[in-house]
Amino acid sequence: MMAARKAFITGLLLASLIPFADGAWAYSTGRFTTGETGGPFPGEENCSRCHMVSDSNPLNADGGTVSLTIGGSAPSEVSYTPGETVSLIISFTDPKASRSGFQLAVRSGDGCTQAGTLAAGTTDAGANVKVVDGTCNTSAVNWATHTQPTNGTSASWDIDWTAPAESVGTVTIAFAVNGANGDRTRNGDRIFTYSTTIEPAAVGTPAPVISENGVTLADKVSATTSGSPNALATAVGTDFTEATGPVSGKLDDDGKISTNLVGTCVEVGTTRAPILQLSPEEVTFQIPSGTGIGSTTVKVIRGCDEDGAMSSNSTEFTIAAVKPVFFQFSESPAGIAALHTDLTLVAEAEAVTGRVTRPAKPGEDFVTFFGTGFGKTDPPLGTGEIATQPRILDTTDLKPMIGQTEVAADNIFYAGAAPDYAGLYQLSFLVPDTVAAGEHAFSVMLDGVSSPAGPKLWIAEPADTSPTACTVGLEVASDETCEVMVGEDTLSFSINDTGQGCITKGTEDPTCGDTTVSLDGLEAARETDGPWTISAVPAAPESEEDEIQTCAVELTLNPGESCQYTITVAGATTEIVLDVDDEGEVCVTTSGGTNLCGATLLALFPAFGAEIEKDEADNSWTIKKLPPLPEDESDDG
Repeated sequence: MMAARKAFITGLLLASLIPFADGAWAYSTGRFTTGETGGPFPGEENCSRCHMVSDSNPLNADGGTVSLTIGGSAPSEVSYTPGETVSLIISFTDPKASRSGFQLAVRSGDGCTQAGTLAAGTTDAGANVKVVDGTCNTSAVNWATHTQPTNGTSASWDIDWTAPAESVGTVTIAFAVNGANGDRTRNGDRIFTYSTTIEPAAVGTPAPVISENGVTLADKVSATTSGSPNALATAVGTDFTEATGPVSGKLDDDGKISTNLVGTCVEVGTTRAPILQLSPEEVTFQIPSGTGIGSTTVKVIRGCDEDGAMSSNSTEFTIAAVKPVFFQFSESPAGIAALHTDLTLVAEAEAVTGRVTRPAKPGEDFVTFFGTGFGKTDPPLGTGEIATQPRILDTTDLKPMIGQTEVAADNIFYAGAAPDYAGLYQLSFLVPDTVAAGEHAFSVMLDGVSSPAGPKLWIAEPADTSPTACTVGLEVASDETCEVMVGEDTLSFSINDTGQGCITKGTEDPTCGDTTVSLDGLEAARETDGPWTISAVPAAPESEEDEIQTCAVELTLNPGESCQYTITVAGATTEIVLDVDDEGEVCVTTSGGTNLCGATLLALFPAFGAEIEKDEADNSWTIKKLPPLPEDESDDG
């Protein structure tokens, strides 16, 4: 991460060495080494990279205008026909401009897929147009741009676009225009951007078809052909969309998952369902919260809200109050999707290539499972609503089972909506210390309804009794010990036979106290007849320059700073990096490949025994708590 920042800073220094006038005029014949259209494409920028944009000279400043016609019509009135060639006319005017130029791109799919071909138009406005080649990520793409700047306060450019030979779904057209003031510097030039999308014509396309028994809950492995309100379900079939690859759901104006994704809708009964993922052969959607108990139908509509919309066959689907299922990371063996508090996957060691995996330790590990179909929450969630705060299950009848062992209610930390998602649920609990090592079936009984059999959970050998790390807030029992390193010495805390708290440094005699004790930064205290609690630990050593510092309680991370810590359990080592970017966004990355940011991280962290707090005044974050020991987690409940 530090290397990436160094590379970025080095790039800025190199850019500052480029002569100022050259930066403004080097591309007067059309920049094409990188995308400058300002469109929603990977790595795409706009002309303000070289032509200065500021608060006093903003992007798309007042007084200037740009527009686009496609075949003489407004983009909102146009759909494309595969193989057809149409004229794209860019129009620009700005009374402050003395000369102008442009760059345009047409893409589909992930934004790095060239959609059709570009060429100079046949009118006079196309005489000053050329097409240049380049790459987007590793894909070959091209741009239309000017051959020479056009003098004056207005300009137009004509580009012939030939649509792809086959439909590629939604196509995005984007361009940027630079209205230069002609002073031979990059100051005062005004940049204008424009982006629009067009859809393929629906004429002659086949209707969508849902396969027989093609609607199941979204785990798909259990093939459960019934569901519950707010659960995630999946329909499989053909011709659900003309998009060539998977399309992720988007938010509507109300901040909920949209029910129309690139022109495709799903109806459950007569109600449209939020769509989370879509491809030609599969669509994942959320069953609307108001769906009644009993039999209903599901159908897919392509071209919904348009003339000529086409509906699939209707498939029967049964709705129950709850229908719990769990997601799995593998089908054979049937490994259940569960995470440790350090975000590693609960599985046999080295079970997944490229991921740190380890079994769960009985009596020690908190484990979080993910599923759907768990029913109502409190407070309730509406259709398509994303959970941004804890929403617990609206039931007291919940019995997780590991083999024949029931997880007691006192061991359950959280059961409810998963953060930052719609229709996803999570269950977090401490693995009972009575579960034997080995492979166990996992299921849950919810309001008398059992989740499908099959998912497996791997349990490790019981934890040993070796000393554990001293952390602030840790309660130490009379038969327990905790340790912390100070330089090359070990400080250990324990309770002697008379109930005193004692700190021992290396082989020296212990320092003891009746209610408080401290030595070299390690402190412990207790209330009258109460437990001993670690109240302070030695401060983490200052990190060397250019190294990520060690995370510690009360450490404050300012924007641009990071810290890291390492957890080793059962021989598996996971490095966890907590990073605050320049905008104050906080993320966690693990060496096991897990990445959590923003609301997802903040909602999951308490369940993982960690806590961070933001200072809105300066966008800094302070670590209030790090993943505690299992005993501390159990006491905290």
